[in-house]
Amino acid sequence: MQTRKTLPDLTLPPALARSPARLRDCFERRRWSHTIRARPLNWPATGCSVRSPSARSWGLPMATKYKRPPITEAVVEIKIDPPIESALLDRVQARLLESYPLPPQRIMLTTVQVGDEAPKIQHEPQGYKLTAPDGAGLVTVAPNLISTSRLAPYQGWEPFIATARANWEVWKRLVGWRRITRIGVRYINRIDVPNPEDRSLELGDYFKFSIQLPPLELPPMTSFAANCMLPLGKEQFTLILNAGSVPSPLVKTASFILDVDISREADLPQNDDGLWTLIGHIREHKNFVFEGCITDLTRELFNL
Repeated sequence: MQTRKTLPDLTLPPALARSPARLRDCFERRRWSHTIRARPLNWPATGCSVRSPSARSWGLPMATKYKRPPITEAVVEIKIDPPIESALLDRVQARLLESYPLPPQRIMLTTVQVGDEAPKIQHEPQGYKLTAPDGAGLVTVAPNLISTSRLAPYQGWEPFIATARANWEVWKRLVGWRRITRIGVRYINRIDVPNPEDRSLELGDYFKFSIQLPPLELPPMTSFAANCMLPLGKEQFTLILNAGSVPSPLVKTASFILDVDISREADLPQNDDGLWTLIGHIREHKNFVFEGCITDLTRELFNL
């Protein structure tokens, strides 16, 4: 006899396969005031395979250029091994300061040693975060990574990836080639739903996932946060998907975060052509995942 397990919190859309998810503490600073209605769905929790995504196999629409994309931050990160020395890291950040001239932020690692005596707190420099003149372009360098980010307003993939490649060229000229150990692409989206009447919102109207609640007489849900990690297809990608409600910076508006992070750590290319081809491929997967999580009603919001 087959048994079914009850999903503890987040039901993913069929396109993303099903995986047990775990709730995380909501990252909001204050209680969200809008009411969310969750529509329970009954996807099986186990026994589902995950195929490499494609528009045809998943039945997803191709990525669309929206008038107002909801992207609040786009990130491309490359990790290497062995880590570089601190003196070489200082040279890298000094060179990047030519394009990112705002005062750099030092990234610190804080450790606490607990023993018989009083705890010892140590702060160890780990890297730099540099900012472009417009405040929206960022680059982070550490002994084992370089990460290029773009905050809103997002200007499109081509200028973003051109900046990431330029930063990588600076890194290579000073560091030389070292083994790539991880490649990641992450897009954080804030979806703003106008709600002038402060009405109750149906989560299923805007997203193709569901929050499953126990069959109890509970009051309406006022906020949620969910996180899941699962393999994505046969290409050794890992998907980390975060979704949740957040305080909206806009009046009479309900806001949600949809955070798509896709990475790979095995069988990585060790040349530039392969590196940027793979990053472009990860971006395609990211687009399919994002489109698979939202409804047509949500898409309409991006073209208002």
